[in-house]
Amino acid sequence: MLIDLLDRLEWYRDTHPSWQRVIDILDRSLPYDDSDGEHFVDSVRYQVAAYRTTEEGSEAVAKENCLLVLLEGEELFSISEGKEVFLSTVFTEGRFIYLRKHERYKSGQTYSQENIVRRVMFFLP
Repeated sequence: MLIDLLDRLEWYRDTHPSWQRVIDILDRSLPYDDSDGEHFVDSVRYQVAAYRTTEEGSEAVAKENCLLVLLEGEELFSISEGKEVFLSTVFTEGRFIYLRKHERYKSGQTYSQENIVRRVMFFLP
C-alpha cells in the first residue's frame, strides 16, 4: 500500500504500466465530471461512487491492484489483517491510496461526523 499527495502521483509512474494513463485521465478531470458508476477510458476501468461515512465503515479486500482518489469529502481509512490494524489515516481530497491485490482495508468510516464522500477507484490488473 502507498499513500501520498495527488500532486506527487507522477513520482510513482513506474509502479504500474497503466499509471500514466490514470494520470492523463485525472489531468483531464474526467472522474470529477463523470456520473457515479463504472467507466472505461484509454483502456483503464474505473468506478466513481458517492457514499455516506458511518461510525462502522465497511471492510473489503482489494480484488486487484487499485488506485483510490478522494474527489470530495474525507473519511477514516485503514489497512488491517484480521483484527490487527497496520495503518490508519484520514483520507482527504488531494491524496491518493494505492492498494495491492488481496490487501484488506476499511473505508467509509467517519472520525468526527458523518458526511458524503465521493471517490474514484481505478482498477489496475
